[in-house]
Amino acid sequence: KEIDRMQSNRTGIMPPKPKSMPKKKRASKKKSSTHQLKKEVIESKPIGQTDSYPDKEERTQEENPNAFRLNEGPQEDFINAPEREVLYGGAAGGGKSFALLIDPLRYCQYPDHSALILRRTNDELRELIHKSTELYPKFYRGAKWSERKSQWTFPSGARIWLTYLEQDKDVLRYQGQSFSYVGFDELTQYPTSFPWDYLRSRLRSTNPEIKVYMRATTNPGGPGH
Repeated sequence: KEIDRMQSNRTGIMPPKPKSMPKKKRASKKKSSTHQLKKEVIESKPIGQTDSYPDKEERTQEENPNAFRLNEGPQEDFINAPEREVLYGGAAGGGKSFALLIDPLRYCQYPDHSALILRRTNDELRELIHKSTELYPKFYRGAKWSERKSQWTFPSGARIWLTYLEQDKDVLRYQGQSFSYVGFDELTQYPTSFPWDYLRSRLRSTNPEIKVYMRATTNPGGPGH
């Protein structure tokens, strides 16, 4: 009988023992449950997302929410420049606007950090705002954009305004205000230096950890070139 049982196992025929059938059913049920779990995980995963990417991104943001990769050359030099006033010039597509958006993030852990980034027209400003919505929430969880105020507010209380100055006289609406960072995107679109000179007088900080900066980017040409 033992020989017959061994031969039956080799040929795949189940021996006539009633205890083997429940074992087969339990193994089959477990396999089916595992298969179903894997299927649910696959179906719930966003298209194009790998298993490791979300965890890696979350760890990076938790360790250093301000971490980002700079392009070697002018973009890196612009961000690391210690001078109070810096102009970043060059042809279109060099990452100037991106650099101007990330530069004021350096002090967003302080509640008294207040930055102002400007474009000449509202239409040009919309593109800058769109880039910021893709950028800021990745570096600071909880960063919120207010369309009414045209302002980003960060968890610490720090603020970054994105607005426009179509005419020189528009700069007077900042009379009495102070900023620790002022940035002009496409500075040579302004025909005179009045906006730059006026906002220079608005730079101040009472926090010794926050240095004040003025930054500008520009393409070749423009009425103020």
